[in-house]
Amino acid sequence: MCGSMATEFYGTKILLGFALGLITFFSLGKCEPVKIFGLMNSNVTLSPLQKMEFKDITWKKGKDKVAELQEDGGDLYFGPFQSRGRLDQSGSFTILNLTASDEGQYEIESSNLTASEILYLYVLEKLPQPDLYCSFDGENFTVSCNGSEDSRFLNYKWVFPGSYMNISQSKVQLKNGEDLQQAISCVTWNPVSTTESSLFLKTCVPDKNQGRHRFPVLAAFVFAAVIIIGLCKL
Repeated sequence: MCGSMATEFYGTKILLGFALGLITFFSLGKCEPVKIFGLMNSNVTLSPLQKMEFKDITWKKGKDKVAELQEDGGDLYFGPFQSRGRLDQSGSFTILNLTASDEGQYEIESSNLTASEILYLYVLEKLPQPDLYCSFDGENFTVSCNGSEDSRFLNYKWVFPGSYMNISQSKVQLKNGEDLQQAISCVTWNPVSTTESSLFLKTCVPDKNQGRHRFPVLAAFVFAAVIIIGLCKL
């Protein structure tokens, strides 16, 4: 009797755990908006997650309607989207000539959907070429990369001859002894654009230090010249 009750208890516990897991999974999926990225002054299309032909559609930005497709096939646009919105039967909403104010949370509602779908649009500017700065302390080269004022979703990659440094940081260090004629490049990218800049390591070293690098070569040349002159006198 006790064994049967214990079995039923654990079975019920497992079922409850499974049910709670499903509820958590679907709740998280519903509450977490899909991220969409658009390039400033370009076009972007927001599409429903479920692919079908909709009888009616309403797109909202926050609590405000931005576009509506009626059952008779007519479409309506509201606010700044009257001249920049495009809606089709698949439910896709295209925004033309993106502006910063277009960024925000969008929601699609339809009698075809059991629940509304939520997307979040991020409007990012095209990245400018990064500015590179460097310094040399006698032991290490430090190279800094100034990517963009808008650091959202900004990533860094460094490229150097002989090695590829996939370091998502705005600053790297190189050991002394590298060939000063080599160049190092900083690549910046976000979901809508990529750009890069390069500099030669020799620009990091003051002239007097470059002279120190050249001194052994010059000394060797002078020494060789002295030996040749001495041999000619024999």
